[in-house]
Amino acid sequence: MSAKPVTTRVWLIRGGLLVLAVVALVLLGVFGGARGGAAAPTHLALLIPDDLPGDDLHVVAWQDAAAELGFKLTVLRASELLRAGTPARDAALILPDQVHRRMNDALIAVLEQRVRAGARLMLVHDAGLEALDGGYHPAQSRLSGLAGVRYALYGELGGRMSGDHVAWVEGAAVPILRLPPGKLIRDGEDEPLSSNQPPPLDEEPLAVVGYHYGRLHYPVYSTRGVFPGRRLMHAEEGSLLAGLHSVGLGQVLFVNLPLTYLKLRTDGLFLHSFLRYFAQDVSGLPQLSQVPDAQGALIMNWHVDAAAAVPAIETLDALGAFEQGPYSIHLTAGPDVDNPGDGQGMDLARNERMQHWVRRFVERGDEVGSHGGWIHNAFGRDVDKQAPQRSIGLIERNFAAVRAASGQPVREYSAPMGNHPAWTTPWLRAQGIQAYYFTGDIGMAPTRSYQGGKRGPSGMWAFPVLSYGAHASFEETSMAGIADRDIGAWLKDVADFCAQYHTVRLVYFHPPGVALFPDAFRDWIRHTAKLVEERSLRWITMAQYAAFANERLAVEWDTRVEDAATELLQASHPRSLAHFAWLLPLARYDMPRVLEGQAQVVRDGDAWRVVAGASTRLRLQLPLRANVPAPESFTPTAAP
Repeated sequence: MSAKPVTTRVWLIRGGLLVLAVVALVLLGVFGGARGGAAAPTHLALLIPDDLPGDDLHVVAWQDAAAELGFKLTVLRASELLRAGTPARDAALILPDQVHRRMNDALIAVLEQRVRAGARLMLVHDAGLEALDGGYHPAQSRLSGLAGVRYALYGELGGRMSGDHVAWVEGAAVPILRLPPGKLIRDGEDEPLSSNQPPPLDEEPLAVVGYHYGRLHYPVYSTRGVFPGRRLMHAEEGSLLAGLHSVGLGQVLFVNLPLTYLKLRTDGLFLHSFLRYFAQDVSGLPQLSQVPDAQGALIMNWHVDAAAAVPAIETLDALGAFEQGPYSIHLTAGPDVDNPGDGQGMDLARNERMQHWVRRFVERGDEVGSHGGWIHNAFGRDVDKQAPQRSIGLIERNFAAVRAASGQPVREYSAPMGNHPAWTTPWLRAQGIQAYYFTGDIGMAPTRSYQGGKRGPSGMWAFPVLSYGAHASFEETSMAGIADRDIGAWLKDVADFCAQYHTVRLVYFHPPGVALFPDAFRDWIRHTAKLVEERSLRWITMAQYAAFANERLAVEWDTRVEDAATELLQASHPRSLAHFAWLLPLARYDMPRVLEGQAQVVRDGDAWRVVAGASTRLRLQLPLRANVPAPESFTPTAAP
């Protein structure tokens, strides 16, 4: 992989440079914070009440997010924080929503003392809002001083102290929060932000949009006062939704969004976004990369569901699609589409033309998966209404036809019309599926999604689709009247996003839809070819990534302080550490030294990229940089 930054999308690069500057300034504060006895954090700690079970779903959601992002997180009980000499002094603390609403004054006092002494704190939504008896403070949240604004204004607003509001992201926060292309839209515009438009101004408000829903509303608390830091998000009536500010020698990231609540309801993007920002940029923690070799990755998922797809696949061939890959290609195999007997389906068992293509897919290394149950539209309409056993019979019939054509086991699944009832996930896992396309958690990297109040079974990964605003497929964007140049810009932005931020995303198409935007698709394929040649991007299938992600969960690693000038990173894997990689912040460390095992160390932007070789153990010596100046000062941001 080339260590040089992506250079093809101008305004994204400007955003990347802004991130480097912001991260450097924030981390100067983290490591300059050693004055006064404050230790630089070595891990994250989730603060929970003493009586909450460690396997509570709300706790597991944060543990999952940290593991998927690649940060070390421990669970810390309130009594442990209050205890003198607690090891939490080297932790960046998280006060999650939903989990710790009730809190006594003593714990709040200790939190404030820790932050003023140099600790980092992520304060989320309703944490600490209630006293132990369940009552609200008569005026405002007792944590308002740490938040930087007055909020939970029960005395002033009563039951109206919270409400649903459109969420707006500051222009300067777009690269900081790493929200994916297609997720934000300018005020008064119909098209999502892309590199085809002028870059946003630092204080320009950008609305958060979702697939099918358009501008999204979130439950937030009204706030009052002038925020003494960097505002990242706000509501349309001006309330602070997220911001970072200094308190004494420490820093607080206040997030006025119910992150846990949202993640448990298939909207985990903001929990992951803010957790990464807090761990990596605010606290300066090492990260186990989400992708092999810390090389950006793209998943192209085709849904081939009708006879009309066959000539469209030949069009894709002419556009150069098969010069790259591998891809995830999912088939609906039956002879019908809308209703039994309509004859519009692929009829895979009798379709020699399509059988030829399936053989070619297998020879290329593409993953041939199953798209629903036999009859695309009828299955998509009815799967959540009819008895599961009827749907299971149709899925099994489709599996059998796809296996017969490919000669390979079926390892991937996608739901027609995105209709994926919660019961399908454990059933699919029992059939050997590890990866499924998902229209929840839009905009995220592959994740272990929560649906119906439960997490999917072990080893099962949801692959959220990436949308262009309220649209995801080419057919949808065409019907919305979106221009070829806008789709082309978005596709290139997605590739650059994955390459620049060492992450992975899924985009999906129906082959006939590509014919609606041939120039955009051809230009995108040429653009990705350059990134692949530079080794800043790779194509990967859903099954390949799921296998990697499951092996990644078996990596045991941590960092510890060796002496005043050095930390030690130790890692092990029961089989091999090959292709697992760490990103170590330059603001914290000088060049790492390999003490045991095999690894390649390269400077990559604002981090050291360490890619492990084929050994089961790795030890790195991490020299700490010398103390640096105090944190940046913030310009206060007014709120009502």
